[in-house]
Amino acid sequence: MALPLWHVSRVTIGSIKGSAAATKGALDLLPLAAGMLYGGIATASTSGLIGFSTGAITWFGNAAGSLTMWGAAGGETTLAARATQAELSGMGNLVLLLLTVVILGAWKAIPKKAKPRMRLGIISGILLGLSATLGGLVMATVIPLVNSAGAALVGTIA
Repeated sequence: MALPLWHVSRVTIGSIKGSAAATKGALDLLPLAAGMLYGGIATASTSGLIGFSTGAITWFGNAAGSLTMWGAAGGETTLAARATQAELSGMGNLVLLLLTVVILGAWKAIPKKAKPRMRLGIISGILLGLSATLGGLVMATVIPLVNSAGAALVGTIA
């Protein structure tokens, strides 16, 4: 949660100061939000290269979060994962695959300044996708929508 909070707080403080760049800063959060949405959806993939990658990022992220909590605040972390895991169906995985193709295909056209925010958003979305916090709530509602969109897509093709 600290990664997106860092960027949101910078934009918020800029708007409180009345900076003319505050509106531009708010637009700079779009790649972060898009990356978080994609990362959260990718977390629901349980196999394949995308599933392996999200699992590895989650493992490293949990280790870094535990070390940070212990070192910075002296506290301990507990795993706060959702009790019921939302998984992508085969049709939901089709939507994820198509989203991945779109992101990879458009990557070169994405402005250079937006790429780090999008990468950070993807990592944040992956780390928050399985959590029981706000990210978990969002993904618990988004994943069924992605599965439904995949079913509708397959229904129109087949």
